[in-house]
Formats: sequence, C-alpha cells, structure tokens
Amino acid sequence: MNEINAMQSVVNQMRMLASQSQAPAPTVDSVDSSGPVASFSDAMAASLKTVNETQLTSKSMMEAFERGEDVSLSEVMLAMQSSSMAFQATLQVRNKVLSAYQDIMKMPV
Repeated sequence: MNEINAMQSVVNQMRMLASQSQAPAPTVDSVDSSGPVASFSDAMAASLKTVNETQLTSKSMMEAFERGEDVSLSEVMLAMQSSSMAFQATLQVRNKVLSAYQDIMKMPV
C-alpha cells in the first residue's frame, strides 16, 4: 500500500510540473497504438536516454545560472526538479523489475 501511495505521489508531482511548464500532461488517448510495438528493452533504452538528456539539460542550466547568464532561477529549479523526478521514477521501475525477476527466480520449476 505504501508503494502505491509513493507512485501516486510521483504521478501527482509530474502532473503538477507539467501544468507549471504549460505543457499538456500525456494522456492515454494520445498514445498511438497503430504503430509498431517496441520491445521492453527498446522502451527502457529510450526512457533512459530521455532521463539522461533531462539530467544533462538540468546540469547545463545550473552551470549557466552560476556563470551569471540570462537564466532565471525558477527555470533552473524546475529543470532540476524535473530531472530529479525522472530519476526517481526510473529508480522505481528498476526496483519493480528487479523484484519481479527475483520472484520469478524463486518459483519452483
């Protein structure tokens, strides 16, 4: 039950960040189901690439702010929070996959 509350909290925070950035939150209707279905490993690789890009963007914005360039503090904080949320979500997915793998390995043959 605690895990469900944690995941719900993550989803709520992502929605809040999406509304603050004035970008629409993704919906189930926006998913194109007519295209080719990607494998799990392809989806994970794409997700990890996106998380990495988010972290690199956050780092570059932070460094630009420290150098005194024309970057607002709110943009930097929003990028850092977005990066943190993406990393935490990735960490939760990794934990769930590892837990599922361990459960499968414990099954009697």
